[in-house]
Amino acid sequence: MREKLGLIEPDETIRSQVLTTLDDAGFRADPFKDVEEFLRFRDPDAAAVLVGDERVDALRIRASLCDQGEWMAVMAYSTRPGLRRIVEFLRGGGYDYFALPIDVSCLARSLGQLGHGATPYAAARQRAAEARMRMQTLSPREAEVLAMMADGQSNKAIGLDLGISPRTVEIHRANMLSKLSASCTTDALRMFFENALLIGEASVPGG
Repeated sequence: MREKLGLIEPDETIRSQVLTTLDDAGFRADPFKDVEEFLRFRDPDAAAVLVGDERVDALRIRASLCDQGEWMAVMAYSTRPGLRRIVEFLRGGGYDYFALPIDVSCLARSLGQLGHGATPYAAARQRAAEARMRMQTLSPREAEVLAMMADGQSNKAIGLDLGISPRTVEIHRANMLSKLSASCTTDALRMFFENALLIGEASVPGG
């Protein structure tokens, strides 16, 4: 059975491209042109909703679902995701963030993690526990870099704060992604915030 998704994308061309990508990868997506249409006609059995964050505020979707007392994973995408926006989105309860064209293998893995556990809460707790195990493999400096990334700081700002060059920051980031088995920065940030579920606040892991 194909995984069900919702897709909110006002741009017809981009909507068609994303739908084709999802269909080719074996996902079944119901397209919506705006928030109102999605909230009115969404499939309650859908595992998640993908939102074109450049044209629709993905966090608004999250807030609207919460207002209705419903839980659904909200995933966003944009052409060139900025770190500050990714951090804002994850802190606001968003589940994952992708760059266009969407890497369907990353999407499939994210959905697979979402499916763990008998309830959304159980799934979240399991992901948090898994994230903590991975975070413990980081060196103190790698953990510092990740925590600063979670604050939305750029490589240059991190380097200035730590007294190291931006190139050294890049090396620490690459090592950190490798140890976490994270395919991208968003993956690592999601682990950081999921780990925060277990400790109550986003402190530096592994330090």
